[in-house]
Amino acid sequence: MSFFSKLFNSSTTKSEVSFNTSHDDYFDPVEYEKYNNERIEEFKNRYDLSSVAGIRAIKKEEARRYPDGGRSVVYMPEQILSRQATEYKKDGKYDLAIACLKKVNELYPYSFYHYTRDNYERLVDTMVLAGRYDEARKEHKKLDEQYGTRIEELQHLQKMVAGMGTESEESYQERVINPHIEEEKDRECYYWILENIPNIAPKSFGGFRRIKKLNSDSYKNIVKEVENTGNDINTLKFWE
Repeated sequence: MSFFSKLFNSSTTKSEVSFNTSHDDYFDPVEYEKYNNERIEEFKNRYDLSSVAGIRAIKKEEARRYPDGGRSVVYMPEQILSRQATEYKKDGKYDLAIACLKKVNELYPYSFYHYTRDNYERLVDTMVLAGRYDEARKEHKKLDEQYGTRIEELQHLQKMVAGMGTESEESYQERVINPHIEEEKDRECYYWILENIPNIAPKSFGGFRRIKKLNSDSYKNIVKEVENTGNDINTLKFWE
């Protein structure tokens, strides 16, 4: 089954299993949180998430531990590791964050839940932040070859919503696809600057987009510095 088939077709036949919160049944939020935390601690007790070797030792069978989706997505192994990666990234522990996200990407295809191409790309983004640019390019290319690009995913959705009469292809193009193309163009530009002129790069991609939108003095300075390298900021390429 292809990535898109799994993402879009089977998602119509599988329903997420969760605690019933309808007014006809009693829902105890304290018990719900307790249950989730117990499952999370159980997973963390089985594996050493404080070392790269321990993270790599996690078997893909873990993603099949809850074949019906369990009571909540919160304690799915890929979700536990994804949150752990976020904490490691905040602390600047990029080797551990990358190890977590590599394992997450291994688990995604086996999960009851369905993930988008952007979910897989978190690994690439973290590699870039860690300064592992060549590795990020290779991983990005590999993911495109294995699962398709995000734009292909969005175009698939575009045809689906148009076919269902939910929205016209033209409207979806303007509302979703064009903004995505612009965002990815900005991301490629920002990543090029991070790699080649890091001393002038804003601290975050969001910050870069803000100063670009405002055409602030900071952004004008970046444009000038890029021109000093013999490049045009509008044609910068980071990916292979």
